Amino acid sequence: MTQTIFEKDGYLMRSHSETRWAQMLDALRICWEYEPLLVNTRHGAYLPDFYLPKAGVFVEVKGPHPTQVEVEKAIDASRYTGRPVVIACGDMFISPPGVGGGRLIVFASFERRTFSTFEFHDLIRLGLGEDAYKRYLRAGHKTSHPGAFPVGDLLREAMLGTTDRSARESHLARISSGLNNLKSEAFGQISLAEWAIGSFFERIDAKEAA
Repeated sequence: MTQTIFEKDGYLMRSHSETRWAQMLDALRICWEYEPLLVNTRHGAYLPDFYLPKAGVFVEVKGPHPTQVEVEKAIDASRYTGRPVVIACGDMFISPPGVGGGRLIVFASFERRTFSTFEFHDLIRLGLGEDAYKRYLRAGHKTSHPGAFPVGDLLREAMLGTTDRSARESHLARISSGLNNLKSEAFGQISLAEWAIGSFFERIDAKEAA
């Protein structure tokens, strides 16, 4: 079976990579919403995967390397919303003492920067504490697919496979919207990681304005 839907905390996501990056955000106590906003770009409508409401940042998950069109969509989304966009790509794996394989390409104002998930291990351990560091490592651990699919997954794939694209997208959007509302209500104060992300982009904006 070709899997097209990947469940994460009730959300029906479009790739295993999206669930892994969501787990990393959870590990760092970063609140996220899934596909909350449709954005117009030079290449048409664009639906960024995640929005981090406490940090004011969009995150788009891609495979090994984003294409030029995907990069241009991210740039347009940043200009359209006035919010930074981060493309998360690569395949995370444990590389002691950190998590390697993942890359974060940051688009803010007129800057583009690339970071590795490995670069953050000391910052997380020293800035967020040992518990956050251990969660970061667990989230970066890559596991192989068991080879078998739960019956519920098979039924869901079969059901969605019988619907047209418009009905399928409407169904997924309704699920995400309801869960996004619950998630926003459940999260309280801004976390240290969210504060750090927001501060990072504020410095970029201040540098651009100077």
